[in-house]
Amino acid sequence: MMRSAYRVAVSEEDRGRADLVVQIVSLRFGLPVTAIRADGRLSRAALRARRVAMYLAYVSFEWPQERVAHAFAVNRQTAANACVRIEDARDNAELNALLNELEGAIHAIVGQPGDGAPGVPAAA
Repeated sequence: MMRSAYRVAVSEEDRGRADLVVQIVSLRFGLPVTAIRADGRLSRAALRARRVAMYLAYVSFEWPQERVAHAFAVNRQTAANACVRIEDARDNAELNALLNELEGAIHAIVGQPGDGAPGVPAAA
């Protein structure tokens, strides 16, 4: 009997937010989204980008690690490991500045946690 991959139903909002973060990281890191989202063994650059994306979802949206894991279709331990590794790496000033820049971009698009969805201006 073949085992199927563990998948949990994820809300469209969570999926959209995770996809947004992956798109932003993809653009900034110069990697295709497919490389970051790939199943199986990732290249070192794609693995770092995926960890950054999971960490950004964790801090930008104030999601628990389990929710990050579901949105990124990984197990909770993988998400937790990504968050710890990137948090520990923030001692690097260049990485810290990059993470602040990316988190700022995310907040510019979706607002601050707890703000709810930003209003869409009416056409003039």
